[in-house]
Amino acid sequence: MFKRIYLAIVILGLAGLAAAAQAQPATAAPAPQGRGGFGGIPNVTPEQTAAITQMNTDLAPLTQALAAARSAVAAESVVQPRNDAAIRTKVAAVKTAELALANARADAFAKIQASPNKFAQAQVAALAAGGGGRGGRGGGGGSIPDLSPDQGRMLYQMDTDLTLLMQALATARTAVTTAAYAEPRNNAAIESKADAVSAAELALANARVTVFARLQASSNKLAPEQVTAFIAAGGSLGGAVRPFTQPEPIDFNYHKGYVSLFDGVSLKGWDGNPKFWRVENGAIVGESTATNPSGNSYLVYRDVEAHDFTLKFEIKIEGAGGSGLQYRSKTGIPWLSPIPPAVTANVGPVNLNWMMTGPQADFWPTNGADTYSGQFYSENDPMRIMAWRGQVVEGAGLGTRHLMGNIGDRKVLGDLVKKNDWNEYTIIARGGTFIHIINGQLMSVMVDDDPKSTNNQSGLFGIEIEQITKISVRNIWLKKLN
Repeated sequence: MFKRIYLAIVILGLAGLAAAAQAQPATAAPAPQGRGGFGGIPNVTPEQTAAITQMNTDLAPLTQALAAARSAVAAESVVQPRNDAAIRTKVAAVKTAELALANARADAFAKIQASPNKFAQAQVAALAAGGGGRGGRGGGGGSIPDLSPDQGRMLYQMDTDLTLLMQALATARTAVTTAAYAEPRNNAAIESKADAVSAAELALANARVTVFARLQASSNKLAPEQVTAFIAAGGSLGGAVRPFTQPEPIDFNYHKGYVSLFDGVSLKGWDGNPKFWRVENGAIVGESTATNPSGNSYLVYRDVEAHDFTLKFEIKIEGAGGSGLQYRSKTGIPWLSPIPPAVTANVGPVNLNWMMTGPQADFWPTNGADTYSGQFYSENDPMRIMAWRGQVVEGAGLGTRHLMGNIGDRKVLGDLVKKNDWNEYTIIARGGTFIHIINGQLMSVMVDDDPKSTNNQSGLFGIEIEQITKISVRNIWLKKLN
């Protein structure tokens, strides 16, 4: 039920958008014919389609002027303190633009009706109901940036409170268009319908002023850039066309709501064997050599534990070994795998404070084939590889795993991983779902439904070094949810 109500409000918000309600870019191509023909017009001919398309092209400057006038009303209705005189002035400008467009449309349509492409009565009714044969779904001004859930809920409530007024305005606008197609032409009717639009526009603007002031007086106040986007969306959340807009583009450097886990100059908060870990050129560096072998060793971040989060970092491997980013991990747990004698001779008995158990975002771009980068791996646990790169896997701890879908070819995805260069890595953990992304490409998804699994416990973050290699990690940013 909630979804149906919300969709209705979105549609009403669309009706309130200037750009979507009447305007069509001058270069727009005709909409394809569907079951009901162009714009739902029954039995429309190609010649009629061309005529309406040309008419709308010719009317584009007036539709754009009307869109601008409506946008000005939306902008004025969020100004604080309110200015009633300014609102009335801008609403009057809407009526002027509405009349200019309606009269021009009546003139243009009269020419079509005097031609061999004349529309039948049923076609005229469908044309008017469709807003003039514009075609398409229309669109809004884009999404509102950095909108919090609470802000979204308040804007949704605002749309709910204004629903009847938005509906009345949409009906009034349709009536103007319908009057413009009337035969014979009735200037008094066009004028009357434009007056009704003006009255509906003023009622909505006055109501919006009140509810928007309530929003801005709350802890969820919109920032200036959010207000700008809200105005571009016609003054409603529905106007942002949420079901039809694309998400914000990938921006690896977007860090709002994140905290840095690395200060760029020291290992503050980090704990590991100093034989292998240091800071160099603004990056955490781990290095294992033939004369100073590390085996499996970890640099642990002790200052935060997390369960649900998004983590972004950059990582580079030089040499033939590998690495990975531990998360939801523990230290102090007995190590299952044998320790190479050369490692024991170099560092002594295993120090469990520097060994980590838990999920790992693997990273292993060796000089040969890259088999592991991006996969989901459970370190120091019999589960081990849970989801290979290119896979969406569902399982429950040590139980049977099921391949649910394929992201892409493992080798093709591996070719996107840069060797001896920086890579952008993103980890998303929500409940039992884990998502690994490298350089903007989804690499693996694991769903672990076992609440007792080592994958599903809150824990620490850490960096792994394994075998003879040099790893570098920088720009480590965490958005912790719990």
